[in-house]
Amino acid sequence: MKTYFIKTFGCQMNHSDSEKLSAVLDSLKLQEVQTVEESDLVIFNTCSIKQHAEDRVFGHVNNAKKAGKIVAITGCMIRHTSSLKDLQNIRELKNSKNTRIAITDEEIKKKLEKIDEVLKRIEKNKSVDFVFRIEDMKNLPEILYEFDSEIKRPNFEKIKKFDSLENFDYLNISPKLTEKYRATVPIMTGCDKFCTYCIVPFARGKERSRKFEDILEECNNHVKNGVIEITLVGQNVNAYFLDDASKKILQRHTDFAFLLNEIAEIKGLKRLQFTSPHPRHMGGDMIEVIAKHKNISRCIHLPVQTGSTRMLQKMGREHNIGRFTDFIEKLRKAVPEMTITTDIIVGFCTETEKDFQKTIELFETQHFLMAFISKYSPRKGTVSAEKMEDDVSDILKKERLEILTKVLEQSVDFENKKLIGKIEEVIIDSVQFNSEKNEFTARGRSHTGRTVVCKVGDRGENFIGKIVSVKITDYKKFTVFGKLL
Repeated sequence: MKTYFIKTFGCQMNHSDSEKLSAVLDSLKLQEVQTVEESDLVIFNTCSIKQHAEDRVFGHVNNAKKAGKIVAITGCMIRHTSSLKDLQNIRELKNSKNTRIAITDEEIKKKLEKIDEVLKRIEKNKSVDFVFRIEDMKNLPEILYEFDSEIKRPNFEKIKKFDSLENFDYLNISPKLTEKYRATVPIMTGCDKFCTYCIVPFARGKERSRKFEDILEECNNHVKNGVIEITLVGQNVNAYFLDDASKKILQRHTDFAFLLNEIAEIKGLKRLQFTSPHPRHMGGDMIEVIAKHKNISRCIHLPVQTGSTRMLQKMGREHNIGRFTDFIEKLRKAVPEMTITTDIIVGFCTETEKDFQKTIELFETQHFLMAFISKYSPRKGTVSAEKMEDDVSDILKKERLEILTKVLEQSVDFENKKLIGKIEEVIIDSVQFNSEKNEFTARGRSHTGRTVVCKVGDRGENFIGKIVSVKITDYKKFTVFGKLL
């Protein structure tokens, strides 16, 4: 076994996990390659947010096995078995949550059994050689030893200092960065919200935050090594909470606002982002910190899911539209250039035309820069799939998605039109050479979250990972164009 390839599905948290997994595999003297064909070992880091995401994985798995590879699955599909410990953890979480949706212990058992169906499916699928929980990647050397006796235990001291393997926390592994100028830093994992349509609390478990000192150390190390952009990630990133020892230095900010402020103070850090926050935890102290630090991104992704407070209650979202729009109004008053992106579900259970119109009104008044719009589909193991009727037809869901997409395009047009003639700070991510014009065109992301394209003459490759100033001259849908200054 000489080479490995990791195929990552899903959110930025999963991509962050894969970077840590790469660090462990590199320490075993394995070489990362970019295709299944080149690899000896293929690991699928999976997403289970929707059923079709899991189904898609098995297609890739079968193809990899046909090519003669050692195949492994990790990530959100490999989370729980129906153990007493899992039941107790979720029972404690359920009892600590003031929810309108009652969940009995028997129902929890059934949900865990449904998650176990993934493992049963894997057992039947002869294409999978082994599975492991992402949190247990410390066990990977022993597993791989069964396939190659030359595999040795890595020196975890070189990856991150641990008191002992018993105290091993995979979140503290120093990642192998995909891009040397950009780092994704997990600050918490898990979810305590139990939105009625979502499997994440059962897949990722209870909310757990990293130690403040560990996060700050990692961020400082990244910047010392040339990173200019850091993204803080977590399933509910602004639900981050400090441990008791760290709380002693907490003044009047909430835990997440305090953390955000401390990281933004790092000299040399040009851009600080975070995703995905929950509207329930957004407050005035966050606005104060964001306005204070120019290096905090002027684009926030804030999932709202619907414009109807009635639907938010059906979804178990624990906030209302008034609170959501009030926060955005205050944020834009403090930071006028701020842009907002969001997530939307159309056609959720019992959604009426009146409910949908409220979502349209939200788009028309808030002018989102981007929205990830999806049709509701029941997810096995969730409250909505088991206790609610999926009574909005697929035809109507598709129609509402198309209508909302057109409203979004109008919103983006409104936002980008205001940008003409203004200067955006852009981190260049890629360049493309035009042989006919003998020049490079660069593409990157601006501080306000826009995709920006500009010509950079004959020095294209020198711009990757650099911050440049671009005067915006034009736009087309979700992309703006400009002149390099």
